[in-house]
Amino acid sequence: MKNKSLLLNKNFLPAWIIYHAAVLVFFVITLIAFPGKVGIDSDLFNLVPKSISMASVKKADDKMMAVTSQNIFILVANEDFKEAKRVAENVYGQLEGSKNFESVSLYSDVGAMSEITDFLYENRWNLLDEKTADDILSSPDAASDFAMNALAQAYSGFTMLQLDNLESDPFLITEYNLQNYLSAVQNAGTAMTVKDGVLASQFDGKWYVMIRGILSVSGAKLASKNNAITEIYAACDKAKSPEAGAGDTTFVFSGTPFHSHESSNSASREISIIATVSMLVVIILLIFIFRSVKPLLFSVGAIILSVGIAVVATLAVFHKMHVITLVFGTSLIGSCIDYSLHFFTHWAGNKNLKSGTEIKNHIFSGLLMAIISTGICFAILLFAPFAILKQMSLFCLTGLVSSFLTTVAVYPYIKLPAERGNVRFTNGFEKVVSVLEQKWVGRTVISVLFIVSVLLIAVFHKNVKVKNDLLTLYNMEGRLLEDEITASKVIQYTPGGWYIISGDTEEAVLQNEEALRRDFEKVTEGSIGYVSTTNFVPSIQMQKKSQAAYERLLSMAESQLEALGYSNDEAVILSEKMRKDFYDSKDKYVSIEAGNVPDFITSAISSAWLGEIDGKYYSVMLPTKVIDYATYRSLVENNDDAFFISKSQDISKDLDALTLMVLKFFIVAYVLMFIMLKFFYTWKQTLKIISVPFLIILVVIAVFAACKINLEFFSVTGLILVFGLGLDYIIYMMENEKKKTVLEPFATLVSFITTIISFGALALSSFKPVHLIGLSIFIGLVTAYISSFFYGRAANDSKEGNEK
Repeated sequence: MKNKSLLLNKNFLPAWIIYHAAVLVFFVITLIAFPGKVGIDSDLFNLVPKSISMASVKKADDKMMAVTSQNIFILVANEDFKEAKRVAENVYGQLEGSKNFESVSLYSDVGAMSEITDFLYENRWNLLDEKTADDILSSPDAASDFAMNALAQAYSGFTMLQLDNLESDPFLITEYNLQNYLSAVQNAGTAMTVKDGVLASQFDGKWYVMIRGILSVSGAKLASKNNAITEIYAACDKAKSPEAGAGDTTFVFSGTPFHSHESSNSASREISIIATVSMLVVIILLIFIFRSVKPLLFSVGAIILSVGIAVVATLAVFHKMHVITLVFGTSLIGSCIDYSLHFFTHWAGNKNLKSGTEIKNHIFSGLLMAIISTGICFAILLFAPFAILKQMSLFCLTGLVSSFLTTVAVYPYIKLPAERGNVRFTNGFEKVVSVLEQKWVGRTVISVLFIVSVLLIAVFHKNVKVKNDLLTLYNMEGRLLEDEITASKVIQYTPGGWYIISGDTEEAVLQNEEALRRDFEKVTEGSIGYVSTTNFVPSIQMQKKSQAAYERLLSMAESQLEALGYSNDEAVILSEKMRKDFYDSKDKYVSIEAGNVPDFITSAISSAWLGEIDGKYYSVMLPTKVIDYATYRSLVENNDDAFFISKSQDISKDLDALTLMVLKFFIVAYVLMFIMLKFFYTWKQTLKIISVPFLIILVVIAVFAACKINLEFFSVTGLILVFGLGLDYIIYMMENEKKKTVLEPFATLVSFITTIISFGALALSSFKPVHLIGLSIFIGLVTAYISSFFYGRAANDSKEGNEK
């Protein structure tokens, strides 16, 4: 045991200094290298993994999400439309030009009708829809019908446009294309219609006027005080104040950023509550047990240092640390104090140890085994393909290493108290231990745990499921839930998924999208609207077909002009001019890449056209609602250029895959732990220690099954974490068999209580991921402690025997 002797006599203070200094230096370098990019992330979508099954279009999907996830809608409601519009203009005026928004809009783009009609007129022969073009090309009768309909409309006087261009557009193609354009806008968007220049809708006796916005990068930083959501709330409160005279006007808020803001604030409140309550309980416990303020000061100092160094290390590596990582990291209050408690229990109560160095040497092997076992589990999770899980792992690992080094490097220099043996409850606890040491007690408890768990699993086996549902991870409630219900009814826009279409060129992706549109309209029978680029910018192939149809109409131009009242000579001259204009412009097409698409179309397709990404082109076709996921997916099952993405379903499947991956990590950690333990203990001791995780899994599964809780990703993650933390207890018990003192089991009990306080608080969290992790760890730690108390009694069978 030469290596152990070297470690016992080693001065760890230089290692403590180097470790903390290295982390701080790394953090400073990160701040310098990435200015403005280091901070707290509170985006709800970043809590769940990105799709791991769609790698080929991941960047396109991320770009789509970057746009849509920052969209917000504000509905201003009042029974009087004019009053609703006035208040909406008030709010719009406050938000317009704010650095927190990429854009804010109240007034309808369709209001710029002259710009729209000019574009449609100049490109009239390029923009006929496919069905109309096919009909005209299919037979002369169809072309004649189109011409007759134009005549009927011209003479009826019921046209949207004035007939100023009748001599050059006798077939009213501009009018026809305008109707198609407005229809596409209506079908692609919401139930809101243009009223007095704004988008509005009447529902349940009230008028709702819509304000739309897209958050900027700075506005989307919801963890900061001055973000877009707080600015919206302030603007609406001001507009509704008695001074503003808003009367009975109310506001409805809809969009992911509102929920991310709420979850961020909720998480922050939980951080404060969990940290405050845990710290107060720990403070009271330490003062009461040790009757001295010194253990309290050093223990709290170690906790603050551990949490601080964990935050710094996580930010240095990941640049952005999710607020939920910080919530979970507060559990270190319970875990980090374990090492301090083992030291100060002997510091205050063990008269046989004459110095801090002797105390360190006495507890060193148990602490070393504990940090190794816990470290292996956390380190394994660093390889998980999930940023939040990596953050949690690194946070806890760096914090625990800091606490361990503080215990073995700094604590030995603390002066021993004048009076020793002054630790409360140890005498009473010794009597309890003497009863529990009887073999029949341990065997009974372990047998009961095992039998009850197996019976519960047998009875509730149908509830044992590895299943994730993203929609259950965040529960809307209160005002935001009511707002989303109202917004859904008013706007009638509930997209549950979208298609991403790819192509090697702009033309290729537009052709692929048009093919998908045909299939989609066929299966939905045209009953579902959608947003798509080709509704506004057809492929060149489609534009050529439109030109061919227009060319067939040109053969009827003279007779059409005569029917409109022009003389034969005028009809001949005008028709010739029409042909010349057409053939002069025949090779000119509307193209995004060519830059001849006007701003109003660019705005209309802003959420549909993704453009070039890594050498390929992408567009999005976004149905206004999803009524049959299986049917929608089936349209692109054999299509390598199109993919259907439903975030809730896809991420839930990815979480299922990650859950199974974490279970595999558990097996890896199990094997590594077994190998490590075999170096320090006999076969009998090793098998006893390594059997504890098996019992933990049984108990957790049994409780979850009885409570009808699925084994979700976060609860399974909690299992692998409790594997590392729970083994500490049995290791401490094994080590104590060599020393035969009640102080070590007592320190283990106190550390167990403090850890349970922290994780018990997490289990009470209203946020589902934190709740699941906390609950599984809480159940697992209780099982681990009970098991270790009875499994750990294996006197005189250590590989080392008595210490030499």
